[in-house]
Amino acid sequence: MTRFTGKVALVTGGASGIGRAAAIRFAQEGARVFVADLNLAGAEAVVAEIGNAACAVEVDIADAASNRAMVDAVIAEAGQLDIAFLNAGYYGAAEGLDTVDEAFFDRVIAINLKGTFNGIKAVQPVIAKGGAVVVTASAAGVIGHPANPAYSAAKHGVVGLVKSCVTAFAERGARINAICPGGVMTPLIGAPDVAIVAPGDLERVALRGMGSAQHVAEVALWLASPAAGFINGQAQVIDAALLSTFAPILLPVGP
Repeated sequence: MTRFTGKVALVTGGASGIGRAAAIRFAQEGARVFVADLNLAGAEAVVAEIGNAACAVEVDIADAASNRAMVDAVIAEAGQLDIAFLNAGYYGAAEGLDTVDEAFFDRVIAINLKGTFNGIKAVQPVIAKGGAVVVTASAAGVIGHPANPAYSAAKHGVVGLVKSCVTAFAERGARINAICPGGVMTPLIGAPDVAIVAPGDLERVALRGMGSAQHVAEVALWLASPAAGFINGQAQVIDAALLSTFAPILLPVGP
C-alpha cells in the first residue's frame, strides 16, 4: 500500500472522525501527513498514533490568516503540498428551523462554508502539479436537512464552491472534488473513534445504514489518487443509497 509514497498530505479536522481515519490511512499508504485541527492536543494524539510520518498543526479554519499560516507551515517543513483533504466542519445543536437563530446560522456558515473557502484559497497557490484537493461536504449538501437548515445551506454552498474552483486548480494541473457522506459513526454524533482496519476488512454497510469514518476516508484517498484522475469538480455521495430512492415511509399507500 504505497499509493502516496513521496507525497505530502494535509488533513484538516484531523483530530477525530473522518479526518483522523484519513490521516492514518494516508500515512499507511506512504504519505507524509500534516494533521491540522483547532484541537491541537487531539491532532498531536493522532500524530502519536501515526508516528514519524506525521506532524500536528493548529488551525482555525474560520480564520483566513490561520489557514495561510497552516499552509505556510506545511511548505516550510515539507517543501511541497500534493494533497489537501479539507475536512474540518461543525454541525452544532439544531432540531428544526425554530432552533436556528442568526448567531447559530452565522457560526455554521463561518466554519463550514467560509472555512472551506479559506482552505481552498490557502492551498490553491501552492498545490503541486498532479495534486488533488478533496473537500468534505455532506449528503445535506445535495438535499435539504430540516433538522439543521443552516448546516444544509452551508454544505450546499460547499458543493457549489468546489465546482466553481475547478478551473483555478486545473491551471495548476490539480483536481478538486467534494465528498458528500450520509450518516457516519463519528464523534460528531457521539460515537467513539475506532481502530483502522485493512481496507479489505471493512464491513459492507446495510441499505441506508451508518458508515464508519474509514468508509469515507477510503473514498477521499481514492479521489486523491491517480486512479481518480478522470474525476474533477464532482460531488461524490457516500450514503448507502440513502438518497437513491424515496424512503419506504414516504411511499404512497393504497390506490
